[in-house]
Amino acid sequence: VKDLRGQATTAFKFAWVYKKQGDIDKAMRSDLNGTRLMEALDDKKGMATAYERVADDLNRQGRLKEAMDYAQKAIDICEKNHFEDEMVFAVSIAGDVKIADGKPAEAFTFFNRAVTMARAQNLSPTLLSDFTNSRGNALKHLGRYPEALKDYETALALGKKTNYQNAITATLANLGEVNLLTGNYKKALGYQLQTVSLQERDNDLSNLTENYVHVGTIYEKLGDYKSALTYQKKAMRIRDSIASVARCSLSLKLKKKRQPSYPRNTKFLSRKRCNGLEPELSFYLQDY
Repeated sequence: VKDLRGQATTAFKFAWVYKKQGDIDKAMRSDLNGTRLMEALDDKKGMATAYERVADDLNRQGRLKEAMDYAQKAIDICEKNHFEDEMVFAVSIAGDVKIADGKPAEAFTFFNRAVTMARAQNLSPTLLSDFTNSRGNALKHLGRYPEALKDYETALALGKKTNYQNAITATLANLGEVNLLTGNYKKALGYQLQTVSLQERDNDLSNLTENYVHVGTIYEKLGDYKSALTYQKKAMRIRDSIASVARCSLSLKLKKKRQPSYPRNTKFLSRKRCNGLEPELSFYLQDY
């Protein structure tokens, strides 16, 4: 008997790794595979979780209407089946989509609900850190910077309490950005340098380009143009590397369509060349 649940779990784990590597297309395919398996099992809670994952992938791809449709499907399942423990995640991903769609007021409503539910359910500091950080994002986009800073500081403290590295990195980046927006450049620099240092250590490409740009902008504001140029170059290098991998992947797909049967060795060599373009963070940083 096939272990469909085990296969779905494995698919979701692969998707998480792909997201960390910045390959959202692969993450999406893996999450959709896991979703189909959960649907085959008719596991309602598993389906809600799967729809949240797909909504996140679509959101990262900029397919916002589809992302919101999946988020709403997750919310509907949770409401119908009284999955209060899962609802907190469904409304949170809906908030993420609203942020991307330029609707921070609606996002704040979703995130505030998530924080309230998390506290009522006495969820772990790790989860509360995530939801509080997200609410801070909505407040940041609304221009309510003092409130945003308070949420980010709370989220950072919760992350440090449990050594939750994702939350620590994200909240440091957000604290840096808000301080940049409010003109506190020296304070912003400290937060942003901590952020990129953690991402470089963990080989975490998610949002790294954006964070390099922030560091470069801060150095420029402080009049350190040499350092500003260094970090702008790092951002460009990451962008170029990801674009190269995407072009190579597309090239292989087109070749496969035009030439369905390769000699074995030629196919291996073609794939090997393409794999050589996959980004390794240590390689891209060594020149700087």
